[in-house]
Amino acid sequence: MSRRGRNANVKRTDSETMVEQDERDRPSGHIKTVQALYAAFQKRDVSAILALLSPDVEWSEPENPFNPAAGTRHGQAGFLEWLRIGNESEEIVRLEPRQFLSNTESVAVVGYTKCRVRATGREYETDFVHLVTFREGKIVCFQEFFDTYAAGEAFRSEDPDDAR
Repeated sequence: MSRRGRNANVKRTDSETMVEQDERDRPSGHIKTVQALYAAFQKRDVSAILALLSPDVEWSEPENPFNPAAGTRHGQAGFLEWLRIGNESEEIVRLEPRQFLSNTESVAVVGYTKCRVRATGREYETDFVHLVTFREGKIVCFQEFFDTYAAGEAFRSEDPDDAR
């Protein structure tokens, strides 16, 4: 093994792994980028998240008449809108990415989450899949798949006519 070792294409700063350009378009580079994305979410480091996103990113979660963050948003401004609405409407109690599956253009993350809806105080738990698509080393699409029924029931008020 060379003096640089097997991590020759990875440079470390502030205990975070930053992926160099020549590794970004490989499946292992995509996984490292997605792991950095989750780490930035954990630290609430919005500027680190934005640095990973393409300017024209598409960010989406399934439509749900009770969840104000549901739907598709475009661009970094759309992501910031999703983030603001999500933070106002629910608290992520637990977010556990458990498995990362990658090919040359995307990463599928299989995991578990537990959230508390601020307006109702109710919690929901669900397994999820996040599909993250890349172009030129940047995230161009983030799609969430999860139990929308469980989320909708937690968001739904007692008033049966209270849909968005």
